[in-house]
Amino acid sequence: MTNKKTLLIGILLVAFFVGNAQNADVLKGLTKASFKDLNPGKPLMLDGISTPVYSENLTLLQGEDFMKTMSTGDYLPEPYIDNNKEVKAFVLRKATEIEKSKMIQMTQDRQENNDLLGKAAFPFTVSDISGKSYSLESLKGKTIVINFWFVECKPCVMEMPELNQLVEKYKNKEVVFLGFAINDKAAIDKFLETKTFSYNIIPNSEEVIGQYKVQSFPTHLVIDKNSMIAYSTSGLGPTTMADLDKMIETLSQ
Repeated sequence: MTNKKTLLIGILLVAFFVGNAQNADVLKGLTKASFKDLNPGKPLMLDGISTPVYSENLTLLQGEDFMKTMSTGDYLPEPYIDNNKEVKAFVLRKATEIEKSKMIQMTQDRQENNDLLGKAAFPFTVSDISGKSYSLESLKGKTIVINFWFVECKPCVMEMPELNQLVEKYKNKEVVFLGFAINDKAAIDKFLETKTFSYNIIPNSEEVIGQYKVQSFPTHLVIDKNSMIAYSTSGLGPTTMADLDKMIETLSQ
């Protein structure tokens, strides 16, 4: 019996060290970058696709696992570079409480400094996938909640269940939810065969997306009853849904 236990422990130890060695290989030839190693004029693509992203134990994070981990706000990505100072990988590190507070503050600062806030909304006249028409003029007096998205956008899809909850919560209020999508109607119809998105979805929205200078997805806008832009944020962060909900509640009083 003792020999069997010893053999089992030995096998587990070998598996552990082999697994760790394989994980360590993903960073072979790379070094953790400092600020001076990075080109400030070249944006870092942290999307879980362009450059591999690894957890603290060097497990590759992709798709929904990547988005769920990043949306918690609990981790900071540390870039690893090759000999040419090209970023080849990110490894997530647990953020300190001070770092978390700073990240939340930076998000709030970006929202407050958004050059669209407080300005008149750009006029639009559009039709959703069911043929119903909407215009900024006809919606005056209502709160307009806008989501800019596209079918292939992972964080856009991840936040849909919570966005659907907002639609349900404010269904008896003077609030209109519009989802401006890049995709055409055929692609959206196919998407909706397996997914639910309760916004009024507007296909082929490149013109409106351009008007509002949207450069990342998802992006949320809230337009008040006087057709002024009251709220704007991009990306899926730990406080996005709470902030959006709070703004809608305030404006729909």
